[in-house]
Amino acid sequence: MAYYVILEGHNPGVYSYSYNWEKEIEGYKNPVFRTFDRETDALEYMTKGGEVQNVFVDGAMYRNFYSENAGFGVYYGPGDTRNTSSPASYNIQYAELAGLVHTLKNVNQELMDGTAKRPVRILTDSEYSVPCFNQWCNKWRRNGWKTARGNTIGNVNLLQEMVNLKDSINSHYASKGWSNIKVVKVKGVNGNLAYKEADSLARLGASRDAPFDDYEAEFESFCDDSS
Repeated sequence: MAYYVILEGHNPGVYSYSYNWEKEIEGYKNPVFRTFDRETDALEYMTKGGEVQNVFVDGAMYRNFYSENAGFGVYYGPGDTRNTSSPASYNIQYAELAGLVHTLKNVNQELMDGTAKRPVRILTDSEYSVPCFNQWCNKWRRNGWKTARGNTIGNVNLLQEMVNLKDSINSHYASKGWSNIKVVKVKGVNGNLAYKEADSLARLGASRDAPFDDYEAEFESFCDDSS
């Protein structure tokens, strides 16, 4: 079976022949893609074969009759020791944000210890953490981490750590002549085999009971946070 790696397209990832993969590059300016015979080879090339290292991050909820728990998954590629499955308390948005912060910590640490070989691009389907990273946090930082109503932003400790890591990473990237780190919104699993790996890790993390960390999570409504 053929597997299609889309490095640059509407939704970067790995797709099998049975999936209508052409729609992920149709109408996209200068798409970059490649075909493989084996899924493992395709996943390896997707995560490490391009000009940037692609890392997939997902959050998940696990529910049963007694409780519900959140978790996140981080996927670096087949057999990569950095692949992570972890519980994350509170809710799906907290889990997605915790997964992003976990990945940024890894990126920053590799820059600090000199093992970073190329820029990292983080791909996630989170409708919360992507705009937090790319848009909202700039305004929140200027406003002293307050909403328009004067309340403290939900998940403020995670968000502040995220911004500090972003600043540190971009400073290191600039010294190497690299562009700023990118966090990109994709559609999630939706036939994407690379994202499916992150989703599986997130579901495994959510099925565990132990908390990921002791961050405070004063979670307010989504609309209030984005105001």
